[in-house]
Amino acid sequence: MLLSFRFTFFLFLALSINLILSVVAVASSHSEKLNSENQSIASGFFINDSGFIITSFHVINNKKKIFALLSKTKGYPAKVIKTDPELDLALLKINAITPFVYLSHSNGVPAGMDVVTIGYPQVSLLGLNPKITRGIVNSDSGIKDDKNSFQFSAEVQKGNSGGPLIAPGGTVVGVVQSKLDALKLSEETNDLTQNVNFATKSSVLLEFLRGVSNIPSTQPLEAEQPMRAIRIYDQLQASIIPIVASD
Repeated sequence: MLLSFRFTFFLFLALSINLILSVVAVASSHSEKLNSENQSIASGFFINDSGFIITSFHVINNKKKIFALLSKTKGYPAKVIKTDPELDLALLKINAITPFVYLSHSNGVPAGMDVVTIGYPQVSLLGLNPKITRGIVNSDSGIKDDKNSFQFSAEVQKGNSGGPLIAPGGTVVGVVQSKLDALKLSEETNDLTQNVNFATKSSVLLEFLRGVSNIPSTQPLEAEQPMRAIRIYDQLQASIIPIVASD
């Protein structure tokens, strides 16, 4: 029984990885398959209907091929428009008409506000359907009181980087940036820290986008609205996509 379970699990894992590579191969104009060891897979989101995408800089850094997957069988090559390594932000573009999310133009992200994130964590194991997690804003600043970011508790995993952090009204208040390495930190503090995650503020993202024509679309932050996670997922999931980058 144990051997059968192990075989089934590893077969599933191999098939999942092959699925991702096959999707990217369909999107590419080249016939060769991409090497999964040199691949970065993360989340991104459209900020207007002309194919502009926000994701994390570290995902596409030094990568020669970048694709945005609009479905499990359809992808588009993405062009890098602008990057900021320090803020870990990248602006990409594909040639397509796209759904999009609205950014919050609020300068503040109040502690205690409900938030959700939608993205593509651990796709080789969990697949290409978008995953949603829920939490709150723990602090209006980031590591060492960094004012460009804030701390939140919604669970994130490898692959969530570059995805949106969404407020109760459905506007994007941040870009998922990083999480604390709990195991490494526990070695130094003898305390296992959980769900300590950080996002770049939407106000910082808007400043990053200054000077780029026709973007972004913004709406006011409605921090005290009830969080309707089901509605947000249904309305926004098409605007949030996997980003695949390879050497």
